Amino acid sequence: MHDVAIIGAGPGGSATAHYLAQRGVDVLLVDKADFPRDKTCGDGLTPRAVSVLQDMGLVEDLRRAGYIIRRFEVFAPNGHATGDDVVLHNGMPDYALVVPRLILDNRIRQRAVQSGARFEPRVHVDAVRVEGLDSAAYVEIAGERDGRRVSFRSRLAVIATGANTGLLVRAGILRAQPKVIVAARAYFEHIRGLTDAWTLRFDGAPLPGYGWVFPIASDAANIGVGYFKHDRRASALGFFELFRRSPAMQRLLAGAKQAGPVRGYPLREDFLTSPTFGERILLVGEAAGLVNPLTGEGIDYALESGRIAADHTYLMLERGDFTLQRHTAYDRALRERFQALFEFCIWVRAWCARPVALNMLVAMANRRDDLRRRLTSVVLGGTPVRRKPTIGRVIRALVRQG
Repeated sequence: MHDVAIIGAGPGGSATAHYLAQRGVDVLLVDKADFPRDKTCGDGLTPRAVSVLQDMGLVEDLRRAGYIIRRFEVFAPNGHATGDDVVLHNGMPDYALVVPRLILDNRIRQRAVQSGARFEPRVHVDAVRVEGLDSAAYVEIAGERDGRRVSFRSRLAVIATGANTGLLVRAGILRAQPKVIVAARAYFEHIRGLTDAWTLRFDGAPLPGYGWVFPIASDAANIGVGYFKHDRRASALGFFELFRRSPAMQRLLAGAKQAGPVRGYPLREDFLTSPTFGERILLVGEAAGLVNPLTGEGIDYALESGRIAADHTYLMLERGDFTLQRHTAYDRALRERFQALFEFCIWVRAWCARPVALNMLVAMANRRDDLRRRLTSVVLGGTPVRRKPTIGRVIRALVRQG
């Protein structure tokens, strides 16, 4: 009988495991893969993500393994650009990082094991259920490993399975598969003219959505595209090809070489309507819909929610209190941290589907330092202004500045 079993050893699950294990909690961490393993992603770590990794004692190692980002740039559909330094005050680091997930996820998992968590690879979990009653209740985790049935028991469970929602549906936590947005990325080498900036491009990208260029070295980058509309007919790979053939990308990639295939992947960004817990079960990261609906970024939310889940799980174990009240306290903590940001990003995404709005936004950001800083804060996961950003307000602000 373990204290906590965590299903999924990505950033959210492994961060939860680390923060619990370092407090002396008996933690079992399972994953369907052996590590290191790759994960299709944009590989970006915002200052908030860097801050959590710094707290975990991993930043210096990851700085050597990744690429430091000092600036952030946005290109409007008309090709005009705005940008700013990567700064999120309140004690946050003044830089971002790009670290391939093949490296990042394994380093965080190793940190969890160093802290005392037990890791079991190649476990394909297909059932999570609560057995027993009242104080004698426990969570049973069942699945297959190397062709054989296995099961584990724990007092509490954390599910960190990303966009894979089958287990949540079978456990009765999700009633149906949620809608997803789609993205695709590939790595490129021998790129000339890269800077130390994260670049978001709306010129040549599908709307609502954007393309990105995230450097992983001075001449190599993770390049991709996300399409943020719930459309079953949407082809992330098709949008990627259109973006790669856009004039701006043709210029950037002249003479470059693609390293590996283009890979597509789904993203859950339904946190505003998603459950975050079940009986004796907490959800972290993308399993709780925690992917930014404007940028598609999810690593920071996985790390932050993992730390929050560890705090609440530890309190439940310490007090022997596994009531609904303790579970809803975890949900409240997530809502207090992320609700306003997600609402704001969805509002922005709604009118950013129109090229004219994006063109005006970039033009106004170049005239107003406060708006440029706010734009940077939203993209980097900072706390936004709650006021709804309508097209009318953008136009009025442009007129006042004109």
